[in-house]
Amino acid sequence: MQYTVTINQVKALEWGLNSQQALLFAFVYGCPSWTKPIKTDDGIFFALSKAKIIEELPLLTDKPDTAYRMLKALEEAGLIELSSTSNITLFRLTEKAVEWNQKLDGSEKYPTPPKYKDRKNIRSTSDKSPSKVGKKSGQGSEKSPTNQDTNHQGTNQDTSQDLQDATGKPAQSRGLVLVVDRTDTPRVEIPADMPGPKDQTCKTFKVWANYAMAYRKRYSAWPVWNAKVGGQLGQLVDRLGADVAHHVAAHFLKTSDAAVLRKCHSLNELLANAESYHTQWVTGQRINGTTARQMERTEANLSAAEQAAQMVLAKRQAGERNEYL
Repeated sequence: MQYTVTINQVKALEWGLNSQQALLFAFVYGCPSWTKPIKTDDGIFFALSKAKIIEELPLLTDKPDTAYRMLKALEEAGLIELSSTSNITLFRLTEKAVEWNQKLDGSEKYPTPPKYKDRKNIRSTSDKSPSKVGKKSGQGSEKSPTNQDTNHQGTNQDTSQDLQDATGKPAQSRGLVLVVDRTDTPRVEIPADMPGPKDQTCKTFKVWANYAMAYRKRYSAWPVWNAKVGGQLGQLVDRLGADVAHHVAAHFLKTSDAAVLRKCHSLNELLANAESYHTQWVTGQRINGTTARQMERTEANLSAAEQAAQMVLAKRQAGERNEYL
C-alpha cells in the first residue's frame, strides 16, 4: 500500500477531476518511476494492472472494473494514453499530464531525466538502477522519497508475462481512444455555436455534446450551459461511467413521458433517475406513464391468473382427499 499520495488540487480543479480521479492520477503520475516499461508498436508504455491499483490505493476502490473505468476517465481527460497486452493494462502520460508536476513558472519540480527526453509522451523518474526501484526500503532509507513525495514499499508488480510472439517481435498493442462513440473525432461536426466545453479532452465534453445535440434536435434550441449543468454532467459520468453516460444522455431525449416533457428534459430529471434511464437505454425501452400502466395491468392480470390457478388446484386436491376418507 502506498502511504503518501500528493495531489495537485489546482490542476485537479482545472482539469475537472473529482477527488477519486485526482487520487488515481496522483498515483499513476509517479508509476513510471518504478513500473516496467513495455515496448509496443506505438512506442513505450508502462505496465499497470488493475490489481496493483487496488493493492496500492485501498481508499480508492476494491473493484477492478471500477479501477479501469477511472483509468478510462483519465484517458478522456487527456492525461494518459491506454493500451494493453493479452493480460495487462498499459499506459503512458501525455504532454498535458506533465503540467501536474510544474511550478507556477512552468518549470518542472522534478526534471525529466535526459534518457527519456527524446521519447514522446514519456515521463520517468527511475534511478540509475531501475531493477532496484520498488523494492522494500532498507533501514535508514527514506519512507517518502523526495522524487515523488510517495512511498513505494513492495511495489514491484508481476509483469514478467511474455510480450513477444513466435517471431520474437513485440506483441501488437491495442490502443484505446475515446472521444465520441469510440472514434478519434466526433461522428458529426460540432456546430460552432454550441455552448459549453469545446475541449474534447474535457471530462464532460462527450456527454454534453450528445445531450446538447439531441436536445437541439428535439426543441430546435440549445440547452443552457452553466456551472450547475457542468457539475451535474460530471456527477452523471461518475455514476454511470464515461463509456456509457453520453449514450444514456442522448437516449433520455427520446423519452416522451409527460412529466419529463413538462420540464423540457431537464438534467435534474436525468440525474435524479440516472440508473433508471441507463436500464432503459440498455434494454432499448422508453417507459412513460402509459407503458407503466400497461405493465401494471399485465402484472395484475398475471397475478389474478396465478391466484385462480392456485384456487382450482386447491379445490382439486381437497376433492381427492375427500374420496379416500
